[in-house]
Amino acid sequence: MNKIVIAIISLLLLSVVSFSQKVPEGNAAAFDSVAVLEELRQLLSNTDEPESYGFAGIGIGNRLFSSRNPTLNAKQAITNKIIYTPTVAYFHKSGLGLTAAANLLNEGDGLGVNQYSISPSFELNNNKYVDLGISYTHYFVKDKFSPFASPIQQDVFASVAYKKTWIQPGIAIGFAGGDYNDARYKDTVVLGVRRQLYDSVNYKLQVFSITLSAAHRFTWHGVLNNRDGLSITPSLLANAGSGKTTITHKTNANILFNFLRKRGRVPRLQTDAFELQSLGGNIGINYMIDHLVIQPQLYMDYYLPATDSKRFSTIGAVTIAYTF
Repeated sequence: MNKIVIAIISLLLLSVVSFSQKVPEGNAAAFDSVAVLEELRQLLSNTDEPESYGFAGIGIGNRLFSSRNPTLNAKQAITNKIIYTPTVAYFHKSGLGLTAAANLLNEGDGLGVNQYSISPSFELNNNKYVDLGISYTHYFVKDKFSPFASPIQQDVFASVAYKKTWIQPGIAIGFAGGDYNDARYKDTVVLGVRRQLYDSVNYKLQVFSITLSAAHRFTWHGVLNNRDGLSITPSLLANAGSGKTTITHKTNANILFNFLRKRGRVPRLQTDAFELQSLGGNIGINYMIDHLVIQPQLYMDYYLPATDSKRFSTIGAVTIAYTF
């Protein structure tokens, strides 16, 4: 048994260097990791009562958008960047929690922070029937013109799963919004005078999403010794959603802009109808020994709407943390 567990963890740790070119990261089970970690802590401390604790760690992956919502991450086109995410959190025994994180990546001028996030949350502890959680996340984007910045700045996410059956059905609902910018500049000469023309575009997003899931959690105590515990949760997910994008332009080339707008060449509003966007499978692992936590995750996704990119993608991530 011990050799099998070590092999599984090693395989998932290696998977973090394999990135796809498109589509979701599939993190619908991320909120459940809070409940799983609390379950492991109670298992190792031999108590049935929840306890308050702190959490500090670093994750490695390629997520730029929501930390929890897989439908939002389906809109992420850039997935070839390795992103380091240091995280600190505090979870009170009442279920209230507060998490702060930062995204570090190399945009071509060295490793640096491109955005921060803060997330208050609530997790229903020690309920025999359901895992339930709700969170609000605000993203502070350093440069909205950066292609690596998240267009999402406000993210509300809630999930619930029924625990009494062997296959645990679940549903998650998300509301998100934000904006990002794109600017183009061009030097030109008009009547012998050099001028700089610019066209600045602002995209304002509103997204609604629903994820259906079916999962089963396997938990063991004393895998390598009597001070550790392991939880493995395979799950199947169906991601659906809709969105609206409002597009506005600012330019100093007004004659050209008005000409394009009259001919319908400047879009003002883009609406995506509610539809099933992807099907996925996720394996989430939580291993805890004393205060050390290792959380690998492997997700495979098949994107359903028409796209020029690959429909099938695989992505891996791992978090290493210390609880106190």
